[in-house]
Amino acid sequence: MEPSERQARLARFWKKYLRLTRAGVPVLQTLVVMGEEERDPDFAQVLKTLHKELQEGHRLSEALGRFPDRFSLSTIELVRTAERRGAWDEILTELSDGLLEGTFE
Repeated sequence: MEPSERQARLARFWKKYLRLTRAGVPVLQTLVVMGEEERDPDFAQVLKTLHKELQEGHRLSEALGRFPDRFSLSTIELVRTAERRGAWDEILTELSDGLLEGTFE
């Protein structure tokens, strides 16, 4: 089953987020870079809002929850688990693979 354009875009987002942060780019800077490189102006605005929420001290899972039309409950739960366990590599890889396979929306 081919992923939808939305699923493919989100998979690319999480893969890029993981690769930047894994390389040592701080999370806030990662969101700035990704927002500047994003071609979809609506999603670029989402990234700016996520950046603002994290600057204000919110967790990423909380910030994602403000966009239920963009990030599914499964995604938010996986990110919440990564926050608790510190298992970002494993969980974001599963999330992006799941989006590409159609497991997650």
